[in-house]
Amino acid sequence: MGLFSRKPKEPAFDPAECQRIKAKLRQMFNEAVPDGDTYRLIEGYSTTDKIQKGIYLDKHTTTFYHYIIGYREQNWNVVLVQIDRELSVHSEAIYLDMDAVVDVEYIPKTQNAALTYRKGYGSYGELLHVVDYGQKTVAGIANLNQAAEREDFLNFLEKFRAALSRQGCKLSKWVR
Repeated sequence: MGLFSRKPKEPAFDPAECQRIKAKLRQMFNEAVPDGDTYRLIEGYSTTDKIQKGIYLDKHTTTFYHYIIGYREQNWNVVLVQIDRELSVHSEAIYLDMDAVVDVEYIPKTQNAALTYRKGYGSYGELLHVVDYGQKTVAGIANLNQAAEREDFLNFLEKFRAALSRQGCKLSKWVR
């Protein structure tokens, strides 16, 4: 074992608080989506980076957007509801155009799920980070363990990839 091969600590979770947060996420999703109970849920985030060049210094700004990701296998629907970190407000539902998706990829090291749209669609795709947050997090919703939900979401994405390959789409390598 070398000097730099130390394994990072797993985040600590309070199970009761985690269940309360998941119930709040379900409530917010059901408020935004009319048939929300038919969707399975996972929390995720997306980022945008902006760089402003200056004379002496460059300003780099990263914005985090937190979402409740709802997905339904029966018709391959994916819905995003933007939320704040305090779980006090949410946006209207954003329905992803799954007919425009031509590739699905998962990057296990960073826990990113990438949905790539067809060329000429106007947007490249969606990159959603589906991670767990410990009690001491400063970036996300504190105390949210969603390992089981992530596995269900990845199973959904694998089945969607199979449907895409039946349609003749060229898919990237899938690593889980």
